[in-house]
Amino acid sequence: MRIIEQFNAHHIEQCLAGIVQGAPTGTLSFTTDGTWHLFEIVLAELGPDTLLVDIAAEAQRGNILKKDQPVGICLHCDHCRYLFESVILEPPSPKAPSRIRLDRPDKIERIQQRVYERHAIPANLNIRTLFWHRGYLHETLNSPTEACWQGKLENISARGAMIRVALELRECFCIGQILGLQFTPLPYHKPLLFEAGVRHLQPSPDETAFFIGVEFLGLEAGCEGREMLHRLLEVIAAYEKMNT
Repeated sequence: MRIIEQFNAHHIEQCLAGIVQGAPTGTLSFTTDGTWHLFEIVLAELGPDTLLVDIAAEAQRGNILKKDQPVGICLHCDHCRYLFESVILEPPSPKAPSRIRLDRPDKIERIQQRVYERHAIPANLNIRTLFWHRGYLHETLNSPTEACWQGKLENISARGAMIRVALELRECFCIGQILGLQFTPLPYHKPLLFEAGVRHLQPSPDETAFFIGVEFLGLEAGCEGREMLHRLLEVIAAYEKMNT
């Protein structure tokens, strides 16, 4: 199976019918006013022209989901992820606070789950990473002591990356921080630019540096995000080949 496969109109019915049987979980994501929003969902029902999904344990935030809102959907099923764009036809209501009705997509992409697992950077590459402060996922009065940093890319996946930085920079970072991140994956490639959230902070085994684990934001929502995801998948495929 190829890393990424596309299903167009002729095959979508069969694809969706196979997915819904497993009651797959996944995410619904979108951006408003420059802020990314993410909901955990379960695909509940397949209609003639629509999809019904339930948001999981987050109904209290359902009021930000609006009719005609474009969204990105990612469903997990059978060691793959199914990505597509849709539009909210019916947002949560007082009678159904967790239920959303979505327009049926006209294109679906199936991506192998293995690309979301960590892939080591090939030993013969030294990928320098530039990253800068963009804000926080949650309200806070804290602010970093620096505006821009450099590090070394340790591993990467379609989900995020691990960056090695100098130990003295530890106090510049915290969980929930939003970073802009840029690196050139191979000498002949154009730089990749992401927005990412800090998810993990841990010292290196020898305690001479520390690692920042980041999650890429927005790759599964919108045309620009999907285009960046495709470029990232090409990089992962190249690294896989170099590591074998």
